[in-house]
Amino acid sequence: MVKIAESCLNVLYQHGLSSAQFQFYFERAKNDLLADDMACDAIVAEVMQSMDDRPDAATLFGLLLDEARMGIENDSPYGKAFLENAQKAIKARIAADAFEPLHRLKIAGLYRRAGLPVPDILMLDPEGESAADEIPMPDLDGALAVLAAEVEAEGGGAYEFFSGLDEMTAGMPEEAKAGFIHHLMGLDNPFLERCALYWLVSGAALTREAVAAGLRERLMRGELQPETASYLPIIRGWLPASAARAVIDDIGKLARRQGFADASNQNRAEPIVSDIMATTADGVGAQGLTIVGKLQARTFVAMILLKTGYGIKDAFVIRCRSKREATNIISYARQEANSVRIDRMTAELLLEAALADGMENGHPPAPGFIDVMEACSLSQLRPQERDLQALLDHVDPQKEIQNATVAQLDRMFRNASALDALVPFTDSWFEDTGETRGIIQGSRSVRTVEKRIWAFLEGRRDIWARRFLQTAIILKSAKKERMSKALAAAAFALMHKHPLQDIPLMEDIVMTTLDAGGGSPW
Repeated sequence: MVKIAESCLNVLYQHGLSSAQFQFYFERAKNDLLADDMACDAIVAEVMQSMDDRPDAATLFGLLLDEARMGIENDSPYGKAFLENAQKAIKARIAADAFEPLHRLKIAGLYRRAGLPVPDILMLDPEGESAADEIPMPDLDGALAVLAAEVEAEGGGAYEFFSGLDEMTAGMPEEAKAGFIHHLMGLDNPFLERCALYWLVSGAALTREAVAAGLRERLMRGELQPETASYLPIIRGWLPASAARAVIDDIGKLARRQGFADASNQNRAEPIVSDIMATTADGVGAQGLTIVGKLQARTFVAMILLKTGYGIKDAFVIRCRSKREATNIISYARQEANSVRIDRMTAELLLEAALADGMENGHPPAPGFIDVMEACSLSQLRPQERDLQALLDHVDPQKEIQNATVAQLDRMFRNASALDALVPFTDSWFEDTGETRGIIQGSRSVRTVEKRIWAFLEGRRDIWARRFLQTAIILKSAKKERMSKALAAAAFALMHKHPLQDIPLMEDIVMTTLDAGGGSPW
C-alpha cells in the first residue's frame, strides 16, 4: 500500500491536480489509500517533510480528508477509519519530535479546508509545551499582510481572504483565535467587515462573541458600514440563542437610533439574473444550483450545494474576468448530469427549505451564501420548513393526484414512457448505509437480502417521498410534466402506505441497492 501512495504522489507531481491522468489514478486508488494505515502513515510522513518544498503530499492528504468527510456524512465505513489512522500517524510523529510546530498549523488548515474538526493533537499550546521546545508562534499581523497581498494579486476578494484566515488560524486554541479575530475587528481593512459576517455564520461560540463585540465597537466608533449592519438581522435568524446573538440584537437597536439601518439599500445596483439551473438530488440527497447573472456589466456565476440534513452545504460566487471564462463555466454547468433550467420561484423554494433543514440539524448555511444572497438579490429569503403535504400541494395545486382513484394513481406512477425518461435523473438513487451493508453482507440468500431491504425501506417512506417531491418540483419547473407527475404520484402513494412492491420507482431503488452492494440476483 505504501507503493500506491508513492505512485499516486508521483502522478500528481508529474501531471498536476487537474490532469485527467491524476484524476483517473486517484479514483482507482483512493479506496485503498483511505483504508490502509501504512499508506496513511506514509502520506503523513511525506506531508511533514515536504509541506513547503513539495506541496503535492499536502494536496493529496487534503483530497483524502475531503473523501473521509464525505464518507462520514454518507455513512460509509472508510471515512472514520482514515481519520483515526491519520491521527495516530500525526501523534506518532509529534511524539518522535519529527513534526515542526508550524507544520501543525498548516495541517490543521487542511482539516479546516475539508470541513472537518481539527484534532486536538494539532492545536498549538505554547503554555503546555516544554520550555526547551521553544514553540515559535507565527507573526499573525505579518501573515495577515502577506495574505491580503496574495488575495489582491490573484484578483480575490473578502471570501478568499476569509478562507485563508480561517485555515491560518485553524490550529489555534479557540480562546487565542477569538482574541486574534477581535484584534482584527479593530484594523482598517476593507475585507474585515465581510469576514466578520462569515465568522458569525461559521465560527465557534467564542469566535462569534468576539466578532459581535468587535462589530459593536466599530459601530460605536462610527466605522461600521450600513451594508454590514443590514445583514446582521438575517444572520441573527440563523444562530442559536447565545451571547453573540444578544450583542447582534443590541447592534440593531443602536443602528436604528443612529438612523442608518436602511441606508445600505440606497444607490445599490440591482443584478440581472439570466439563468438558473438545478441538478436533481442524488442518492444521498445532494443537489446543486447554478445561478448566472450580471452585476454592473460583469458576469457572475453563483454555485450552491444543498444536502439533506445539512441544508446549504456550500456556496460561493465566481466573478468572471472575461466572457470566455463565464461561457466555459456556464457551459460546464449546463452539461452537468441531470441539470435542468428552473424558474426563480422554484430556486427560492428549494433554498428556503434547505435553510430550514440545515438549522433544524444544527447547520447554518455556508458562509459564502451571504455573497450569493447579495449577488442574486436573495436577501428576502428566510428558513421555511415545508412538510411533505406542502411540497405535494406545490407540485399538485389542482389536486389531480390527490383526488385520483386508486386505478388512476396506479397509471400515473406506472407511466412507462415517463419512467424511462426519468432514468438519467434517478439512476443514482439507492440505499448505502451501515444497515443496508450489514443486511447485504450478513445474509447468504439473495431472497433473504431482498426481503430485508424491502423491510428496511418501509421505515424510509418519508425520506424517499421527499426526494421524489423535490425532484418533481424541479422537473415541473423545467416543463417536464409527465416525469413530474409520475414522481409526485409515487410520493403520494408512499405517503398513503401504498404497498412498496407495487411502486416501480421503489423496485428500481431496491435493485440498484442490491447491485451496488454486490447482492443483485442479476
